[in-house]
Amino acid sequence: MRLGFVGTGVITQAIVTGLVRVGAPFDSIALSNRNAHTAASLAALDARIHVCESNQAVLDASDVVCLAIRPQIAEDVLAELKFSPAHRVISFVAGMKMDELRKRIDRVQHIVRAIPLPAVADALGSTTLYPQDDVARALFNQVGVAVEVENEHQFDCLSAATATMASFYAVLESQAQWLVAQGLAYDKARAFLAAYSLGLAHGAKTSDAPFDDLVNQSMTPGGINEQLHHELLGKASYAQYQHALTGVLDRIEGRR
Repeated sequence: MRLGFVGTGVITQAIVTGLVRVGAPFDSIALSNRNAHTAASLAALDARIHVCESNQAVLDASDVVCLAIRPQIAEDVLAELKFSPAHRVISFVAGMKMDELRKRIDRVQHIVRAIPLPAVADALGSTTLYPQDDVARALFNQVGVAVEVENEHQFDCLSAATATMASFYAVLESQAQWLVAQGLAYDKARAFLAAYSLGLAHGAKTSDAPFDDLVNQSMTPGGINEQLHHELLGKASYAQYQHALTGVLDRIEGRR
């Protein structure tokens, strides 16, 4: 596979780093030079990775082209590029729907939307894909888990779910500050909570059980997990999460 990246930001850095880290097979990786420092650091990872003088040169050196560009500049960048019908395109451009991609890259038959996240650098986490595509699935299964969805609405829903990253860390920070208020040093609170969260995530990843089953398995009648869960449940804390996610989805799909 000759892989190319138009755009060398955080996501490109994470994917390329992850591919090299896991020893993924590829013939070459072509990088645009928009972020020269990042591109150079990635090229230093493997002799098969090289920096191109232009975005068009990336396309000319690639079979699979990943569009890792900001939505604000996507139209201008795509307008300057000449794609081949043989190219396969994987777009990370947030908000650019499949119809618009097909209109702007009308010579390309295989176009996939994807939501890779920074954890792919460590071959962790998931990447949402639409539509189903053998090449994209194989690529992202090497650096985590590829999750293929059936339509663009489902893709938008999983995109909305990625809005929970900040709140995830905010919950940990709230717990850390509570522990500090009880007299624990912040570094010890953080070390405990980070490893504790990793253990819970590992349990979810290695089990096929519904999350509701894991909730019940974590509680004993009259125990402390049951106490905290029921208090949050009674205050509709979990329902508020769903309400907030609906607001994010409305924004993604243009209803607000």
